[in-house]
Amino acid sequence: MKSLILVAVWLTTLATTAIASEAVELRTQLIAEVRESTGPAERPTFRLVPADRLSQGQVVYYTVRITNPTPVFANKVQVSQLIPANTTYLPGSAAGPGAEVEFSIDGGQSFGRPESLKQADGARATPEQYTHIRWTLRNPLAPGATALARFRATFN
Repeated sequence: MKSLILVAVWLTTLATTAIASEAVELRTQLIAEVRESTGPAERPTFRLVPADRLSQGQVVYYTVRITNPTPVFANKVQVSQLIPANTTYLPGSAAGPGAEVEFSIDGGQSFGRPESLKQADGARATPEQYTHIRWTLRNPLAPGATALARFRATFN
């Protein structure tokens, strides 16, 4: 059984403001957590805790925090996140309120909706082939505001 000890829970992602009237540098953080069961077996409750150690097959809950530390609005924000090594994206799990979600199978060179992603032979790409996720915020990100984007992946 494979296991991985995560040394750093906070990782950096790539955030850009496409076609913005003024360049705005955003801060992003990737937070990795796992679901932990507490309470009695007949009425368990669950909570998310830092993913300090992973076991093969375990689901990891990722949150991308996108923060605008500047005094100006960030327009047309796009955030791209590499799907972490040794994990496989769980279909349908990427979400971001007020964001369009797209995927890449070519290392982040191009992005598209799942139904439009094709392999070299023309076959439809599978979630196991996704390398990156990109969120495009539909609304400007206000000064000092934070937006959250999420996805889940299985540790291989």
